[in-house]
This record gives sequence, C-alpha cells and structure tokens, in this order.
Amino acid sequence: MKTVGFRSFALYILLFAFLGGLGWLGFNLVVHGSQWAMQPYNGHIYDEDATVVLGDISDRDGAVLAANQEGRRVYSESETQRRALLHTVGDPAGYISTSVQYTMRTKLTGYNLVTGLNDTVLNRLGNQVKLTLDAEACAAAYEALNGHKGAAIFYNYKNGDILCKVSAPTFDPENVPEDIEGDEAYQGVYLDNTLSGTFTPGSIFKLVTAAAAMEKWPDAWSERTYTCYGAEEIGGSDITCMGEHGELDLYGALGYSCNLYFAKLANDIGGAALEKKAAEMGFNQTLRFGSIEIAQSEAHLTSADPNQLGWAGIGQYTVVANPYHMMALMGAIAGEGEYAQPRLTRDTGFFSGLTAGDRKLVSHVEAAALKSMMRNDVENYYGDSLFPSGLNVCAKTGTGEVGGGQDPNCWMVGFCDSIENPIAFAVVVEDTNNSIGDAGGVVNAALSVLVE
Repeated sequence: MKTVGFRSFALYILLFAFLGGLGWLGFNLVVHGSQWAMQPYNGHIYDEDATVVLGDISDRDGAVLAANQEGRRVYSESETQRRALLHTVGDPAGYISTSVQYTMRTKLTGYNLVTGLNDTVLNRLGNQVKLTLDAEACAAAYEALNGHKGAAIFYNYKNGDILCKVSAPTFDPENVPEDIEGDEAYQGVYLDNTLSGTFTPGSIFKLVTAAAAMEKWPDAWSERTYTCYGAEEIGGSDITCMGEHGELDLYGALGYSCNLYFAKLANDIGGAALEKKAAEMGFNQTLRFGSIEIAQSEAHLTSADPNQLGWAGIGQYTVVANPYHMMALMGAIAGEGEYAQPRLTRDTGFFSGLTAGDRKLVSHVEAAALKSMMRNDVENYYGDSLFPSGLNVCAKTGTGEVGGGQDPNCWMVGFCDSIENPIAFAVVVEDTNNSIGDAGGVVNAALSVLVE
C-alpha cells in the first residue's frame, strides 16, 4: 500500500508539473509568440522566397516606403529615401531591432494566435502602417549630412508626431552591400543613432548648466557675471575658450558659448546640484519610445574634481547625450516645461508612447528663460537667415570633442517658436568642425521641406 501511495504521489507531482509547463508555455505563447515567430533567422519572413506577406508602410502623405511585390519586399522608388529611412522602416534581414518592420512586425504580418503567420484574409486585414514622418524631409536631411555619420530627429512638440528621423551610416536596402560586415564605413550601420546612440554634447549641455543656475539662484541668476580671459586654470589645469570675451552675464555667455563662464558657473553650482538638475532634465534616466528603451544620456558629476566639473559644465568630461532625449528636452522648453510624448504612428500601442510617465523636464519659469536665451542666440549670433523665414527659431549649437585624431561631434538643438510650425529638433553630425554650417545645414534642409 505504501508503494502504491508513493507512486500516486509521484504521478500527481508529474501531472502538476506537466500542467504547469503547459500553462507556462501557453502564457509565453500569448505574450511572446509574435517575437518568437519574427526572429531574423525565420526564413518564412526574411528569405528571398519568404511565404509571409508583410503589409505596406507609408509616410504621412501616403508615399509607399515598403511593400511586397511578386513575393519580395521592395522599398521606396527613391534611393535617397531608401537610405534615409533605413533605420526607421527596417532592413531586409530584420537586423535593425528598433525599426518599424521589426518592432511592428506583429501588425505588419497580421500574426495572431489562431492562424499564426499563414497568409489568410484575416492576417492581411489591417496590416498596413502609416507613419507620421515626411519621407521628403528625411531625404533632405540625409543629403545635408553629406556623407557624415550622425543623426537627425524632428517632431511636432504639440501633438508628438515625429516628422523626420535619419541615422547614418546607412545603406540601400534594395542593394545590400556584400562587404557590409568588413567595411569600416558601415561600422555600426544596424544601430539607429537617433534612439540608441550617445554622443559628447559639447555646448548644448550649457542649457542644463544654465537651468541649474536658475534653480540655485532663482532671483539672482541673471545678475551673475564672470570674466573670460580666454584661458584660466581651474582645479590645477587650464580650461580654454574660443575667444577672450571679458565680463559676461548668462545671456551673453550662452550667445558667445563661453567655456570659461560655464566652467566657473558649474563649480559654483556644485557637482551634486548640477547632476541633480541634469537628472531632472532627463539625464541618467531611461526614456522609452513605445516599446523601445532609449540609450541613456549621462551626466555623473557628484565626484568630479573642479577641473572635471568645469569641463562637464560645458558638455565635455564624461557627459554624453542621446538625440531623441535632446529633441524631447527641446520640446519641453518649447512647451513650457513638459514635452509631448513622441510617436511614429497614430495607432494605439505602436510607437504611440501612450504609457509614458512624467514628462516634465524643466519648470515653467526655466523654460521661458531658456527659450528667450536660445532665441537670442539665433537673432544675435547665428542669424535668422540660416533657417526658412518666419519660424522664430530658438537654438543652441554644440561642439563635442571626441579625441583620437577625429574632428568633433557638431550639434544643433532647438525648436520653432511658431503656432503654425511647432517643430523641435536635435541634429548631430560626426567628425566635423562646423556646428552652424553642418548641423545647422541639416536643420535648414529638413525645415525647408516640412514648412513648405
């Protein structure tokens, strides 16, 4: 009897384990089934003779960006658009994991638990995707990059629509290079720099240092002056400036982009306080774009010595910034402190960002002051002629030194203070030394199309 009882007990354990395993498998099938089905090695989807029919992808005006023709995936008729939109639309092999073809693969295939990936009317129903971006603006931004690596991202800071999104290096998805794995020119080509890249920010970080000053001295920040002699020892080593600017207040310092002013200001603010303000403005935080986790902008400054903190205050040291985050920060400054959640489609749940948390990055007062200073930059230092007329552009340039014999990263971030064209942007161009000409040129090219 004892033997029978033990066997029954063992059978019950095996039965419970079996049922538990089935339950766990069923749960994962519901939650992760589409991910399993859509892996890059799945020949049903990604091989030349794929049996799965992916839905069309189009831009905001209905221009087809990707479609199936005669059993193969084809892309835009324009090679420039194909290259410009590679990281947004996706590559034929499914390696760009932040792309629409990868992230929205369930919708594009019409995958469901009943029919799986089979080509049925049910699967093809509603598997089209319309994006919020303008393909022509993306092509214009890509051409303005002029062969440089980098990133450009623009969005409507009122409703969140992403209007232009370009990452480089890139390639033509209709003609994938045979030497893509070995050619240095394609290094990092499967990485979307707008979402997954980080770059030394240079002087665009001075906006963060300025906001920290406003928080520390709310009634006296505008009266705070420092004198620039062109170079000065801080913390045992020189910090240098591009000019000898004399005595400056914060408005003048941002306009001239004076390194010494902001190095001294950062030390008076203190590393802990500057890091705290940077965190409030989105640094050292994980932002999300739909299901995608954005690469963190970082500013770890609490333990920095005076020289390091001085360089950090001007966007050097170990500070890095992500273009998507900087675009969102510009949207917050334009939007009185809070940014609209960016979205790439208007379909609920797909790149819509409807589950976003707190999007307030600066106070209303700080946003107004930063907007005023950035408008002053354009009016009195860069020139309104750099941009299409009537946009009331507010902007800040940055030159991030990267070392290793390379030219810097050149940035321009900002927004149009315009009711008709509420557009915020972040552009970074690698290995160049002309922020206004190169990064500003990309901004001008995209805006010229977007505001036509």
